[in-house]
Amino acid sequence: MPFAFIIVGIILLVSGVRGNSTNLVTLIKGDFSGSNNFIYWMLSILILGGIGYIQDLKTISRAFLWLVIVVLILNEDKNGNGFFTEFQNAIENLTTATDSQGRTTA
Repeated sequence: MPFAFIIVGIILLVSGVRGNSTNLVTLIKGDFSGSNNFIYWMLSILILGGIGYIQDLKTISRAFLWLVIVVLILNEDKNGNGFFTEFQNAIENLTTATDSQGRTTA
């Protein structure tokens, strides 16, 4: 648990230093509000993890947790973009970054 607080603190510190704290707040607000938000996924993971503390239900809980992870990865949004499409777009954007003059660098 302390590692989670350290990671959150580092993310907040870096976004504050870069001046992107309003963008970070907008991004987080978008993840937890609206019709297709992350709260349902987080709640289901917490409930399934809590059920796993009961010894007789531990294997069932783990199986359902794996199912939730697989659905999160294979799920596509309304535009047909899934995990692999977004991951590929992110990798392509990293390899074609622009410098401060607006030139594309490879």
